[in-house]
Amino acid sequence: MHWLLIIIGTFILSIAVSNPFYKLLIEKRIKLRILYKFILRLILFIVSIIIVFFGLYLESI
Repeated sequence: MHWLLIIIGTFILSIAVSNPFYKLLIEKRIKLRILYKFILRLILFIVSIIIVFFGLYLESI
């Protein structure tokens, strides 16, 4: 279970950080203004960091 959380968090983190990956998965489906793109990427980044650290916490228990 914890490995799945870490993998999902890494996948979301790669969407938030990688511009080609973001364009391939999100920008093709949703057209947003620049401010909303920035907010969406920031939220994805924060959520992915939380998911990865939660997976690491579950692994350490």
